[in-house]
Amino acid sequence: MKGKKLLAVLLASIFIVSLTACGNNAGKGEGEAPTEDTPADNTPVEEAETDKEGYKIGFSLMTISDAVMAQTIQDAEAYIKSKGGELLVSDAGNDAAKQLDAIENFIESGCDAIIIQAIDATSMSQEAKKAMDQGIKVVAYGIGLDNCDVWYKNDNTVTGTAIGEMAAEWINRELDGAANVCIIGYSLLDVLVERSEAIEAALKANCENVNVVASFDAIDSQTGMSNTESMLAAHPEANVICSISDGPAVGSYEAVKALGKDGDDFGIFGSDLSIVALNYINEGTCYRGTIDCDNTVSGTTAIQICYDLLDGNAVEDTVIMGCKKVTAENVEEYADFIEK
Repeated sequence: MKGKKLLAVLLASIFIVSLTACGNNAGKGEGEAPTEDTPADNTPVEEAETDKEGYKIGFSLMTISDAVMAQTIQDAEAYIKSKGGELLVSDAGNDAAKQLDAIENFIESGCDAIIIQAIDATSMSQEAKKAMDQGIKVVAYGIGLDNCDVWYKNDNTVTGTAIGEMAAEWINRELDGAANVCIIGYSLLDVLVERSEAIEAALKANCENVNVVASFDAIDSQTGMSNTESMLAAHPEANVICSISDGPAVGSYEAVKALGKDGDDFGIFGSDLSIVALNYINEGTCYRGTIDCDNTVSGTTAIQICYDLLDGNAVEDTVIMGCKKVTAENVEEYADFIEK
């Protein structure tokens, strides 16, 4: 867990989307990184760690300027350093061509393994095959690839259902089961369409009187804020917002707050455990819940998957991230991430 120093870094990323985990099959994932035992000759652990295999691993992400990805990368860097390895990080800035160039650079630089959060799964699958043909291990992070050794993924139906259930529980308790809902999705990624559809299905399955009055696409906080302003101007009756991610949901909260609607009868629900969202939940705002998709361990888990592959250890073809609802009732479990 990180302290205030890490929190300050993460809070600086308030207006960017969190896309740490996108996938589509059901299941459960463990996500805990193994600990290292003291060697039999009683050599101190810190000294022994410097003698471990110094693998070089590349990590290519859609964007690393959001809070969740900042946390993921910092965890991954600390973990691989403890194992005597090196992490190369690429921020594609949501540019598929830039990401292809980064993978080429990883291959040419002699990476032993590459972790890819693909922007364009089709073209990236071809690039991943080039790496695998050269003996490089490939881990698909979130978005699935046709060519990879392991897919480390989120189950988006499970996650979307959890978001919808969280909102429904609050609507039934606080609004007598009736609400006018806006759903924030992202139609350019099939896995996020799956997530938003699951949100709506869970709402309707668990509330007697839910009316979806609006929906819009957003993949970052700035778009979430501006689109929420427009949505509320057109649908002032909306009193619940469910988002595929904390990124746009944080922006929605800023719009709701600015319009004076941050009250007991308004609810915002997101996912992917933004540190900003955790603070809003802890402060008792109308930001009511988020989902922990292994966000506190995904960086170390991705690196450990690479090490297991490189060391010849058995690894499942698909590793599923967890899914845990985080609300005011259990937000204290994340106290080390919350501003004191």
